[in-house]
Amino acid sequence: MAKNREGKIVNVTVVGLSGTEREKGAAGVGKSCLCNRFVRPRADDFYETHTSLISQSDFGGRVINNDQFLYWGEVRRVDESGSFTFRIVEQTEFVDDATFQPHRSTNPQPYVKRAATAKLSSAEKLMYICTDQLGVEQDFEQLQMPDGKLTVDGFILCCDVSLVANRPLADQLDFVGSLCRQLAKTKRPFVVAATKCDIMVEQFLRELQSYLARAKVLLLNASFDTSNPSRTS
Repeated sequence: MAKNREGKIVNVTVVGLSGTEREKGAAGVGKSCLCNRFVRPRADDFYETHTSLISQSDFGGRVINNDQFLYWGEVRRVDESGSFTFRIVEQTEFVDDATFQPHRSTNPQPYVKRAATAKLSSAEKLMYICTDQLGVEQDFEQLQMPDGKLTVDGFILCCDVSLVANRPLADQLDFVGSLCRQLAKTKRPFVVAATKCDIMVEQFLRELQSYLARAKVLLLNASFDTSNPSRTS
């Protein structure tokens, strides 16, 4: 954990079930919305749709930069323990809109291993804001990932507890277990966040809690109050 004049810098990677619709079901698990709400919580800075289906040219642009991860920028938070600057990265998997296959990236490892990467580098990579930014980066704020590299201090693993077509909860829990085991190897802290709790299936949440209790993993219940877009709790 690094320090600057304004306090400690904490680098966090957000991970969760990703890939083609065959792998992740008909919708994402909420990684991007979680990042968006934390880094840019104002209503006019919040985007509900963050597609992973993009063109080859957008994949090669400076925002994606031929990587399978996004740099969401940084945000400062102050509490009774001090001042913290959080830099947020999301590990995802971008799919070619022509072939519907994952793009070939700078890190060809399977998602579970790639998502647990503790050291990230991407020269001149720009902060991601929204899908509309891709291809017209000059029309949006342009901030680079500091020094083009980042050492991860901890992870948040997202698990969707809402009902999604073509995604049985059991399959997602299998993935969560695999990724938990991989994250544990990094010797860095991680938590599991239950997402979309405003539309959750209560049985799904109970099953996730039971699964994690057996695995002795901390559950962070991340729910969103949709009537107040500035709140993330």
